[in-house]
Amino acid sequence: MSARRRSSQLRLFGAVTDHAQLDWSWVDQQLAGAGTYWVVAHTAGHPYARPVWGIWHDDRLDLSLGSPTLLKAVRRQPAVTVHLESGTEVIIVEGLIVAAPMDPARITAYNRKYDWDYRVSQLGELTAVEPRKIMAWRCVGWSGRDGFSTAGCWRFDAVD
Repeated sequence: MSARRRSSQLRLFGAVTDHAQLDWSWVDQQLAGAGTYWVVAHTAGHPYARPVWGIWHDDRLDLSLGSPTLLKAVRRQPAVTVHLESGTEVIIVEGLIVAAPMDPARITAYNRKYDWDYRVSQLGELTAVEPRKIMAWRCVGWSGRDGFSTAGCWRFDAVD
């Protein structure tokens, strides 16, 4: 299954934003170049963010979750939120863990990105996250105190 991406209206503080539209190519580059992806899953007790490695390719995240607790949680509840590190150049991915055949090219891309030797036989397959919605915005000023400069929202519709 693949997804079709479409631009949507982003709501900030309860209202549709009137800020300039953020360019998708910037979001795509940030997701591809990120070193750490923070995953929030619904775990026993309460959710909390965990930093993991991964790759963004063809509108899909492939993450190295590793933690047995996290893997168990996403099998039970496949909805996850993934965000990048910045608080002023924000990208938030809301998506679902999906069964996806592991393409060896994705492992090669992962190894090239991290200068690593990821071995599926030891670490298990990467975990695929198909986005349902991506929200992004860029702020200006220290800690974003001078407001938003651009913002965007994209929804992903499943396509067979």
